[in-house]
Formats: sequence, structure tokens, C-alpha cells
Amino acid sequence: MLTLYHGVTSTCSKRVRMTLAEKNIEWESVHLDLSKRDNLNPEYLKINPNGVVPTIVHDGKALYESNFIIEYLDDVFPEPALRPVDPYERARMRILMDRIEHVLHRNINTVSWIRQERYKRFDGMTPDQLQQVLDDQATEEKRAILKKRLEDGVSENDMAFAEARVAEVLDELDVVLQDRPWLCGDSVSLADISIAPFMERFEANKMPALTDWVKRPRLGDWWERTKELESFQKAFSFRPPEAA
Repeated sequence: MLTLYHGVTSTCSKRVRMTLAEKNIEWESVHLDLSKRDNLNPEYLKINPNGVVPTIVHDGKALYESNFIIEYLDDVFPEPALRPVDPYERARMRILMDRIEHVLHRNINTVSWIRQERYKRFDGMTPDQLQQVLDDQATEEKRAILKKRLEDGVSENDMAFAEARVAEVLDELDVVLQDRPWLCGDSVSLADISIAPFMERFEANKMPALTDWVKRPRLGDWWERTKELESFQKAFSFRPPEAA
């Protein structure tokens, strides 16, 4: 049995749910409410010391970091294959996934602080309560980032810089798609799955600069086909039992 610890709105959780759906893998759900900071529960931190979602436990072994999880799933459950056979194309897939994770994801997190009004989670907290939230962060890096945002907020310049970095990655993807229907060739790959949750978030957050399909027509066509995938619809329509 494979158990997935995940959040319903978490972009990285959607990556894993989409991969599981592509491969028709049965899995047990453990849903964590991130707004209630379930991910910082001491029991969860025992299996994921970074205090983030998702995590899988398979055959008694825990694994976290979503891009590594989906590669693991493609190794252990090889059909259908979600990585190119050609070594060069497989390396290109990993480069795209790295750009998506370390440039796009990192910068959209800055934007989401404002667009999703995440700062409102801390409204009305006393100084002692805020300090407790900081103390509860799983790593010193996460503590420092949150502390800076709580003290200084996210400026318009910060937002503009972050959106521009995201746009650069999207421009690159539009070029990649000029001679192929999917990011790594003729079929869906882990690279397509890696970016899909962020595309949904750009639309949901009404970010026209990042969903300009006139400027990026090939990416727009790719996005329409992606949304039609059964695996996408299963992964993105998930609701925990208490919300169903």
C-alpha cells in the first residue's frame, strides 16, 4: 500500500496526485490542513522533517520532495512511462523540472503571499502567538522567510521581480513547445506534470501577464490539452472526505 500525505490546494501535492492517476496507482489518503498547520504536527515531522507536503510512505519507507517522488513512482511503477527513453531528452526533462521548481515555484510563492492573501492567516494574533508560529517552523530558512514577510510584507517591487522571473520560465516553455505537443516529445512526461499545478494557480489568481496565450500560443494550446487529461481532472478535483 502507498500512503500519500498531502494538501488539497498544494501545488506539489497535485503533481503527485496527477502522477498516481496517470499510472492508475491505488493509494491511501492522509489529508493535512495547511491552514491549521497540520504539516507542523510533531508526528508528521517525524516522517518529513521539512514540514511540507507531500510525503509518500511506500513499503514502510518515507519519501518527500515532489519532483523526487514522481521520479520514484516512475521507477517503481514503470507503466505508462513518464520519462523519455532518449538520454538527452531525459536530461532536458530534468533541466525543465529544475527551472520549474527553483525559479518558477520559488518566485510564485512570493506572489501568492499577496494574491492568495496568506498574510491574513496571522491577523489578530498576539506577539506571543506569532512567535509561537515562527518557533513551530520546521527549518531555520522557513522561519527567516516568514519572519521577514511578517515584519516587512511583500513590496510591489518584490512582486514585479517575482512575476518577471516566472514569465521568463513560461517564455522558455513556449519555445520548447515549438516542435512538439508535450514538453519532452510526443507524450506526457514528468515535466508536463511538474508545471501543470502552477498553470492552474496563475488562472485561478487571475494573473493576465502569466496567462497571455496570444504572447505564448504554443503554451496556451498545451495548457488546453493538459486540462483535458483524465489524470489532471482526477488530481485537481480531489476533495478530502470532510469537504466532500
